[in-house]
Amino acid sequence: MSIRVWTGGGPVLVDTSAWIQARRDSSARDLLLGTIERGDVCWCWPVRYELMVDARGADGIAAVEQALENLREIPIDRTVQSAVLATMRELAADGSHGAHRFPLTDLTVAAAAQGAGIGVVHFDQHLDRLGQHLDVEAHWISKPA
Repeated sequence: MSIRVWTGGGPVLVDTSAWIQARRDSSARDLLLGTIERGDVCWCWPVRYELMVDARGADGIAAVEQALENLREIPIDRTVQSAVLATMRELAADGSHGAHRFPLTDLTVAAAAQGAGIGVVHFDQHLDRLGQHLDVEAHWISKPA
């Protein structure tokens, strides 16, 4: 599988891993900020939860909430939840033992992006595999080491 590095196009659902990588990598941060300014960055509740857990105290949580405030939310409704379960069943049926065992946030992000008809930006190999399975464009926010 080839690595596809994001060039800033959107709209995209940005996974937790990409937000965290953007803190570490100034090029990724600049790309993300430019896409935010254009209104092409989306979020969903599992990503928000993870970013808040990762925050360092009340100020960090407030910063997460402020960052997401004006971005488009991709709802995690019953359709997305059903897609997560269907994906797990398909992966289990098609693969070896444990082939369906992906982090629930990654499964949910990929299914939400599929339902919204948008791509995913990440820094996590799970989303490459899920994107391929669900026919969702999955791009790394920066090239992995």
